[in-house]
Amino acid sequence: MKAVILAGGFGTRLRPISSTRPKPMVPVLGKPNLQYLLENIEKIPEIDEVILSVHYMRGEIREFIDEKMADYPKDIRFVNDPMPLETGGALKNVEEYVSDDFLVIYGDVFTNFNFKELIEAHKNNDGLITVAVTKVYDPERFGVVETDENGKVTHFEEKPHRPKTNLVDAGIYVVNKKVLEEIPKDKEVYFEREILPKFVARGEVYAYRMPRDAYWVDLGTPDDLFYAHQIAMDEIAKDNGYITIKEGAEVPDDVEIQGPVYIDEGAKIGHGVKIKAYTYIGPNTIVEDKAYFKRSILIGNDIIKERAELKDTILGEGVVVGKNVIIKENAVVGDYAKIADDLVIYGAKILPWKKVEEYEAYIKVKLDPTKVRPGQYPDRCPLGLPECIYKKFKAIAGEKPPCDECIENQWLF
Repeated sequence: MKAVILAGGFGTRLRPISSTRPKPMVPVLGKPNLQYLLENIEKIPEIDEVILSVHYMRGEIREFIDEKMADYPKDIRFVNDPMPLETGGALKNVEEYVSDDFLVIYGDVFTNFNFKELIEAHKNNDGLITVAVTKVYDPERFGVVETDENGKVTHFEEKPHRPKTNLVDAGIYVVNKKVLEEIPKDKEVYFEREILPKFVARGEVYAYRMPRDAYWVDLGTPDDLFYAHQIAMDEIAKDNGYITIKEGAEVPDDVEIQGPVYIDEGAKIGHGVKIKAYTYIGPNTIVEDKAYFKRSILIGNDIIKERAELKDTILGEGVVVGKNVIIKENAVVGDYAKIADDLVIYGAKILPWKKVEEYEAYIKVKLDPTKVRPGQYPDRCPLGLPECIYKKFKAIAGEKPPCDECIENQWLF
């Protein structure tokens, strides 16, 4: 049996983290998500080959497989998409390499689900597709699945405005090769929007509900990446306690740590540093004295200078954060960006290699619509920005309001 991992997406919602790495290579606790998937597949004896469907930054994936997964016990085949083909077109592109039933996994799925359970469920029904489903709090973001008492899917709708259930498609399937015959070749086709509903209407799709103890995260947004790290740290805490300090990390006795916290190998932490819950400090990161962290992700090789404060922040690789800098409100900083001293950054997405030396652009101010009429700004910043900075943002926004894309993505720099 073959396993197909769809690893060709652009990961636009994860930018700027995905600007410099393909989406399956986005790390959780220092390990690329693709590695988690491959280690999970390794446990299934029926699978003798893993097919990686790749397109965007495929060289990064190939380099990782050659260097880090050289001892992987199963065969790994690369299939390059000549153009963005979306999920359905990418499956059509692997048609000649699969036979009968095969396992399909989206490369941005972070889970400990035992794929063997889905394979067994598919063997026991008469459908052409068996989809893993799970319950979520925000089903409108996903494909919502309705089933009968026998597990047959009776209705499927991708990202409905008013979902009738919170049971969603988990992006993990067992598919019969006959399904691929109805997908046109070399065309952009969405499997979940165009192919799956067609087979649901024919009564040929079954659902398998993932067990409650299996976690599942779609790594689509920075919030999802935060959530994945939270789950991973909680899982480690069950066995190893709330504080993990890897070999070679230097953490002085006067560092205040409130777990769960994970400090990776080679990290050097200064004196008087405070590290609060759900913070991951990546390998070889240098943190100078009296810095502060809370619910932050530092991918690795970063430099955080003294008295910097990071809260609800994701830093890419090799980021330099200056002295007395404050970064908050779900900010995301791309690889190798440099933040000058004494800056305050709220909710920004900073491009890779960007040097931020002053406030240059717009800020999306979250206003209470019951208190502020559209087009007006309060005198005092609702996010707590210093008065001088807020006045500058107000003046710029008054002259030229941000475009829809800026508003949606909260681009600042």
